[in-house]
Amino acid sequence: MEYIVVTAALPYANGPLHLGHIRSTYLPADIYARFLRLLRKRVRYVCASDEHGTPIVAAAEKEGKSPVAFTNHYHEKDKQEFAALGFSMDIFHRTSSNENIEMTRFFYSELKKNGHIYEKEIEQFFCEKCARYLPDRFIVGTCPKCNANGQYSDYCEACGSSMLAGEIQSPKCIVCKSVPETRKTSHEFFKLSKFSSQLKQWLETNQNLQSEVVNYVKDWITKGLDDWDITRDLDWGVKIPGRKGQVFYVWFDAPIEYVSATAAQTDEWDRYWLRKPDEYGNSYYNENAIVHFIGKDIIYHHFLFWPAMLMGMGRGFHPPDNIAVRGYLNLEGRKFSKSKGWLVSLEDFLKEFPADYLRYYETAVTPHTVSDADFTWPDFQAKINNELVANIGNYINRVLTLCSRNCSSLIPIAKNMDNEDIKMLEEIKITAKEVKARILNFQFKEALERNMAFCMALNRYLSSKQPWKEKDVVKNNNCIYVAMQGVAALSILMYPFLPFSMERLHKVIGVTELVSWNDLDKELIRSGVRITGFGILFEKIADEKIKELEGRLKR
Repeated sequence: MEYIVVTAALPYANGPLHLGHIRSTYLPADIYARFLRLLRKRVRYVCASDEHGTPIVAAAEKEGKSPVAFTNHYHEKDKQEFAALGFSMDIFHRTSSNENIEMTRFFYSELKKNGHIYEKEIEQFFCEKCARYLPDRFIVGTCPKCNANGQYSDYCEACGSSMLAGEIQSPKCIVCKSVPETRKTSHEFFKLSKFSSQLKQWLETNQNLQSEVVNYVKDWITKGLDDWDITRDLDWGVKIPGRKGQVFYVWFDAPIEYVSATAAQTDEWDRYWLRKPDEYGNSYYNENAIVHFIGKDIIYHHFLFWPAMLMGMGRGFHPPDNIAVRGYLNLEGRKFSKSKGWLVSLEDFLKEFPADYLRYYETAVTPHTVSDADFTWPDFQAKINNELVANIGNYINRVLTLCSRNCSSLIPIAKNMDNEDIKMLEEIKITAKEVKARILNFQFKEALERNMAFCMALNRYLSSKQPWKEKDVVKNNNCIYVAMQGVAALSILMYPFLPFSMERLHKVIGVTELVSWNDLDKELIRSGVRITGFGILFEKIADEKIKELEGRLKR
């Protein structure tokens, strides 16, 4: 049995989630995890609040709260909204947890013991007025690599480059706006440059990784990797043993949380993360896979920092088997921005529409590339009304109505089926095979499109057979039997994408427990089963509602 850990990049606990957060990370990870469970794999889908770092401290100070109180609020809010969207995380953990503190110190101890961490004196920005060091997000200035203004001192959003302490040009304190001085301080560094060859080899031999991302990362390696400052002069964070007033850089302990969350969820965490024979020489420790889902803004950290840390650990740790990267979702051509009020929050969306509407839309506009997509309310309406409602919703409603009227809500007995009936049943198996291949290749948009094509074929079959006109009882029963097999197949095929709607459908057709993907090769719903309590699965979105939401956005 294969052990697979699926991770979604940790949401930073400094503000509300919006539609843009969902597209690249949490929804794709959930689709994949749900599908693997249908394949009966041992899966752990883990995520956590990212609660350390200077942005948390700065935001908490602005609101007059402690970092603990501040992150508690957003952790609970994110947890509730993820549940409302049907994200089936086995655990939604926290980087401030005792498990992560212990695991981070374990990683630090092992990496230091293995000779991958060293101490170095550096110059750090210090604000006289605020009387403190100014790491990372406490400084804004100009990126030395692309000259973009308004960038934080650790990472440039404009060009995607990481920066070392002191590199940023024209620095200013974000609190008091004064120009800081520099002071000497001792920090610990991770020897990232030492892993250049290993990282390059991993990138070139791992055929799972997206080529567009691999080429991008290899270019960074070619230009030369800097060793990585893993120390911050702060009080908030995972404290570094033996170093007063210093904590680990947030990007040191954040990815370690993937391991910590797994360990908090199961005692078998090592089977998901380590590759080595057990004490008897059995090889089941090799039957595991690590799959990360991230947005393109954190490629550097997940393709360089994190794999190098895993390589440096030894003990059976290994770099990720796959890292699925997707682009941003923009809002009417502009980036989502909380500070400018240019966003649609998850909270606001879920007040208006079912979660499955967002799951359908964002899957439908998200290929397995780093290209961006653009959200507009009219496009959202068109996708839901013209695809979800008109195709799947229409088909399911037609068939359930026919079964109710023509067969007293009982699945009829099929006999002497013709070629068209048999061909339609075979199409279920063909679709299942093709959708499986696409999902395993992270082509969720294409898998969804294949499901929609299957449903269109079912609609054509129904229109061709016209059971509402058929006088021959046997032919009528055969058609409704086949059509109901199509409904049952859709309830499995669409389950990873639309779990709430498909669970409702399962109750209607008498599915009492989650079936296996392999059941798509069999008779899915037997003759004599009674369908009960069905209603409209998907409602159209009115033009008036879209106009209202567009107006609300412009205000």
